[in-house]
Amino acid sequence: MRALFFSMALAVGLALWGAEPQAGVDRLMAASRIAGEQVYNIFR
Repeated sequence: MRALFFSMALAVGLALWGAEPQAGVDRLMAASRIAGEQVYNIFR
């Protein structure tokens, strides 16, 4: 579970680091969708 939260934080950090604003938002949305699917699959 700790690794899941670490990977979500890493995805958010990479999405926001060094990206132009719109690309950062798109990457953040994609990362949050993937993380949400992973959490859903864990608790399903």
